[in-house]
Amino acid sequence: MINIGATIPQEISEYLREFTHKDEWGDVANIVNCSPSTVRDVLYRRNSVSEKSLEALKYLFPIATKNADQKIKSARNCKKAVKEILDCV
Repeated sequence: MINIGATIPQEISEYLREFTHKDEWGDVANIVNCSPSTVRDVLYRRNSVSEKSLEALKYLFPIATKNADQKIKSARNCKKAVKEILDCV
């Protein structure tokens, strides 16, 4: 659970940092009208969540989900390609 005035849970921090990147943080910061460094500091658990940063997090979750799905698809394609190579060896 994410609470205003507290840092985000470690697990959420790791997920969002793994499946989003700084350009997306900047885009979201512009949308919600806050500093990109605020978004970054919340993701790295250096700052607690504010109303503005909570709004940014709400934008980042669907982005992270989409990016995670793309990584899964890429991993499946890689696995298939490697298997095809190994079958020929």
